[in-house]
Formats: sequence, C-alpha cells, structure tokens
Amino acid sequence: MTEVRLILGDQLSPTHSWYGRIDPDVVFVMMETRQETDYVRHHAQKIIAIFAAMREFARTLREWGHRVEYLALDDVDNRQTLPVQY
Repeated sequence: MTEVRLILGDQLSPTHSWYGRIDPDVVFVMMETRQETDYVRHHAQKIIAIFAAMREFARTLREWGHRVEYLALDDVDNRQTLPVQY
C-alpha cells in the first residue's frame, strides 16, 4: 500500500526524519495552489521564492531517491485547492 506524505511550503527541512530512509511505498506530494497564495495578502516575490524553494526541494528529494509528485501552479490538472474536512 502506498503512503502519501504531504509537504507544504513551510515544511522544507531536509533534516526531517521522513527523508532518512528511501521507501518505495512512500510518495511525497507537493502542490503549488492559489489557496496557499490567496488566504492572506503576500508580496509577489515572497510567493515566487516559496514556490522556487518547493521546486528545488522536490528536485533534491528525487535526487536522493524518493518518489515525489509535484503539482505546479500552472499545471492543467491543478485544482488550486485542497479539500478540507472537519
């Protein structure tokens, strides 16, 4: 069974215990969404920097051998939001 681990833009720490072992049953998911950019007003350069850091972190995880699914802001399949259930 595949385990999905969501990584948000403020969780880009390469020293997290998740990354210490390569597990083919784990996929890391990272998404650039309007939901993250629009919930409060941000300077455009801040958003660009966060997304650039996320893309670089995804690249690094792949280089280390991890499975990563990355959804860019302009990806046609991007729904721009994560459903929230309480």
